[in-house]
Amino acid sequence: MKLTESEPKQVDVELEQYRTRLEQMVEEKSRDLIASQEILEATNRRQALFIKVLQILQLEADIPTAMNMALAEIGRYTGVDRLATWENHLDGVTYGCTYEWCNRGIEPAIDYLRSMTIEAGKPWFDMLEKDNIICTSDIYSLDPFITQMLEIQGVKAIAVFPLSQLGVHFGFLSFNFCWNKQWDEKDVELMSQISQIVSTATKRWQVETTLQQSQQTMQKVLDNINANIFVSDYDSLKVLFANKSFREEAGQVAENAKCWKMLNAGLDDVCKHCPKPNLFDADHQPTGVHFWEDYNPATDRWYTIQSTALKWTDGRRAIMELATDITTRKQVELELIQAKEKAEESDRLKSAFLANMSHEIRTPLNAIVGFSSLLAETEEVEERHSYMTIVEKNNELLLKLISDILDISKIESGTIELTIARVDVFMLCREVINTFLCKTRDRVVELRFDENSPQVVIDGDEKLITQMLSNFVNNALKFTTEGSVILSYTLEDDNQVRFCVTDTGEGIPAEKQNEIFNRFVKLDSFVQGAGLGLAICQNLVERVGGKIGVNSREGEGSCFWFTHPCVMKA
Repeated sequence: MKLTESEPKQVDVELEQYRTRLEQMVEEKSRDLIASQEILEATNRRQALFIKVLQILQLEADIPTAMNMALAEIGRYTGVDRLATWENHLDGVTYGCTYEWCNRGIEPAIDYLRSMTIEAGKPWFDMLEKDNIICTSDIYSLDPFITQMLEIQGVKAIAVFPLSQLGVHFGFLSFNFCWNKQWDEKDVELMSQISQIVSTATKRWQVETTLQQSQQTMQKVLDNINANIFVSDYDSLKVLFANKSFREEAGQVAENAKCWKMLNAGLDDVCKHCPKPNLFDADHQPTGVHFWEDYNPATDRWYTIQSTALKWTDGRRAIMELATDITTRKQVELELIQAKEKAEESDRLKSAFLANMSHEIRTPLNAIVGFSSLLAETEEVEERHSYMTIVEKNNELLLKLISDILDISKIESGTIELTIARVDVFMLCREVINTFLCKTRDRVVELRFDENSPQVVIDGDEKLITQMLSNFVNNALKFTTEGSVILSYTLEDDNQVRFCVTDTGEGIPAEKQNEIFNRFVKLDSFVQGAGLGLAICQNLVERVGGKIGVNSREGEGSCFWFTHPCVMKA
């Protein structure tokens, strides 16, 4: 078939149209490919941002550093002028800006936004609760409180996304622009995803911070409890926890240290009183708190201990012990027992004293009354002299008895007063001996003062010293039938003068030497006296800061001594 002239032209037109359509299709496909490529690149950049932010928030140990680095990455990516996180404070009544990143040329605002009342920020929270997000380019459409706050910061557009976990809001993330930013769905989607990442990290930090603060608070509480607290593994008895009081007493707890090794240094195995058997029953169920007392020879202290079984943080069985130092209580109990025994003994002695007192008083009184009557009836000089001697002797005995009773009463009531003055010890001792020599002219026992004693002057109560020496000499004469009674004194190296009364009497049995300074004690019930003299001497010596004692052997004699401070050579 032969073509007409117009037909080739028609074919060319169709071919041109077909070529044009192909070019259009190729151009459209190219645009689609470019768009897809841009979307893919944008997605990759977004994914890279998310990955980097997640790495920073998870790997950086310091929370402020991590958050500031993360906000900087987000801020540079989004082109925002100011990016800030806001959190509710732990007090439950305030909130504030916690972290902030600002673009170049933007003034930070975090310093005056750190703390505001939740009541004042209620418009923020109401809008977030209602709409989940705030996204606007017209800040004047917002609550006046919010508008005023944004004006101060120079903000023109804002997007706010809640920080929340499991539906509970605890803050928000704000994107601030100082120009009229227009939003699209991609912007909102990106910022929403970023807020979710920040929410997760912030909540984790809050939980960790709260837990850390709780642990620190608990540690402080346990460290300030006035008791030793430690936890040990039930099976291995390794110490898992120890408070400050325990560490100060037992030392720093080494890794894998056994509790019995820390508690009682020197032990080679578990304590015999280990509470383990008392903490679980046959069915391995806890039996409650086990109370017991223990003496620790390593510290020389007594403790009352509360032991209980519990599950440790890792689920293992453990023993917690709270040991309270009761050493003082034990000492008080011992002192009370001793005081009770002493009081009972004192009561017994007083009863014995009162029983004997009638005899002690009646004996000289009967002699005084009887011989006074005989003295009035007789006219013979020799008999009168004999009766007067007996009356005089019994007068002195009765006077000494009453004087001792008055002295012991003054000591018990604390009314004895000291009159301190210069005392010539040499002259005082000589006068004491001379007084007794005048009373015992017909003596068999030699009574003398050792005049080789040094010349000494002291500050003391002359009457008190005389009384103590007289008691010593009088007692020595009572129990010495032959030999001598010698009064002497020496100077000691510790600035004390030591007075001694040495006799050759019957001596004192060793088992009774600790008792003779007690009140109402008499080694020989047939010897006259109330048994108060040595007790009075002991109280008076202790009153002036001295010491008192006796050295004696039965059948060989005794040496009673006491010391007096403040010595000065004459």
